[in-house]
Amino acid sequence: MSGRLLAILASVVVAATVIAAVWVIGSPSAQRDVRIDQHRVQDLQQIGQLLDLYAREHDRLPPDLQTLARQPGQRVAIADPVDGAPYVYEALGARRYRLCARFATDTARTRDAAIPDEWSHGAGRHCFDREAGRRRDAVHAP
Repeated sequence: MSGRLLAILASVVVAATVIAAVWVIGSPSAQRDVRIDQHRVQDLQQIGQLLDLYAREHDRLPPDLQTLARQPGQRVAIADPVDGAPYVYEALGARRYRLCARFATDTARTRDAAIPDEWSHGAGRHCFDREAGRRRDAVHAP
């Protein structure tokens, strides 16, 4: 009986450990969503860097992301890695622009250290207002 009790106790400990791990780090699908959102942020950061370069070179922003992607020697993702929907880009002035994407997670809940504060976002569509050569706060746009 003692061996059986020990086996049951070990099973309970293993189950509790698995449940605690999933609770702390999230389910595999939640972790996948976090990684995909990190990828989206990296895409937007790269787009922002290339917009800065374009603005310095041309003294204005490009009319669209396709123009940016056609620049010689540039490789830039201008569409969502999951569904292929294009990232939203709006030139708001000679140097001001807005980048938008749809996110699966809310950085306030995931506390993702891989995403800098200036790229914090909620779940759903989120836009970031920027100025070429300088960063600004994010703005949520429905």
